Amino acid sequence: MIIGVLFFLLIISVLLVGTGTLTVGHQSLADADSKYSDALNLAEAGVNYEFRKLTQNPANADQYPGTTYTFGNGSFKVYCANKDGTTPWDTSSGSLYVTCAGTVDTESRTVKVSVKGFDPPGKFAIYTMDSISIWRGSALSIAGDVGSNGQLDFTASPQITGSVYFNGPNAGWYGTPPTGYNVSTASNSLSWKTVSEVANSTVTGGLTTLATTNNNANANPPIVGNAITTDVTLTAGNYYITSMNLTGNDQIHFDNSKGPVNIWLGPEGGSGTANFRGGTAAVPIASNSAYANHIYVATQSGLNLAGNQTIDALIYAYNKDAQGNEYGYVQNSGNPTLNGQIIANKVDINGNITINYETDLIKPKGFGYYGYDNSWTELNLLVR
Repeated sequence: MIIGVLFFLLIISVLLVGTGTLTVGHQSLADADSKYSDALNLAEAGVNYEFRKLTQNPANADQYPGTTYTFGNGSFKVYCANKDGTTPWDTSSGSLYVTCAGTVDTESRTVKVSVKGFDPPGKFAIYTMDSISIWRGSALSIAGDVGSNGQLDFTASPQITGSVYFNGPNAGWYGTPPTGYNVSTASNSLSWKTVSEVANSTVTGGLTTLATTNNNANANPPIVGNAITTDVTLTAGNYYITSMNLTGNDQIHFDNSKGPVNIWLGPEGGSGTANFRGGTAAVPIASNSAYANHIYVATQSGLNLAGNQTIDALIYAYNKDAQGNEYGYVQNSGNPTLNGQIIANKVDINGNITINYETDLIKPKGFGYYGYDNSWTELNLLVR
């Protein structure tokens, strides 16, 4: 009898020990699996953290060998690399890999994600910088989006078929906000190249070179003294102007059948008169954007759009002085139809201009945000 009881107790003890061992083992495995899963979550959280950091300022990217951040019950270490695997990442590039290792206790998992910069939202028919632009035209019509790093003052009710984008801490309405517009706001201003930077990327020496080496003699009639005061036809090329005063029926005709026509209004910071009329094109932007005509304005006095003719061109009037102060001015005093874009530090509209956005050839520097680019890989994957 006693032997039977002892044997029974032995069996129960073995079962209890087995159950305990199984329970402890299962608990340990569950804890390890939980930490293994948490480590992946941390790695992905680190990638998202880097997305945000890049979007705010690519210059602040975490470079190789990486930066470690404590988060929750673990940490992650993240760094950026070029698409060819080299480091440090070239911050002017719009594509990269973000590699991040998430660690919880002894569990660590690493992911490598392909990333690229995405253009900011907005198909801008008009974009203004850190200034106050006054729009008075009661029949002003814009087919496209409007954007600003500064303020817009609508004294009438312009028709905007797109959205209004305010970017940066100084952006918004001046005075009482009008109603009836689809408004989007962002904390960061958009950065744009200056006309001088565009000129430097076009020819060595930029505007200084264009002042002496240009196609002014090819105009019909030829441009003399860098001034346009009469009806003129411009063929493909670069034209440097310090003065433009078109009145009555005189206007500029763009014969861009063999390539784009570029007008450069200088010098930098100059004060020459620039009354523009006309601008019909042999090849409209809508037909071939590669032949789109441009009017670049580097002067303080800016450009006045007069008359009622159609203008088929992109107008760029944004520059900086030696101290970094922004300037660039476009004023509308007539009732033209412009097919293209106006990018300027300040745009004042007094007439009833119609602007039809055609193409996004003039784009901000940098990107609106950085995000996932269709590739996610886990490195050193452990099969459990």
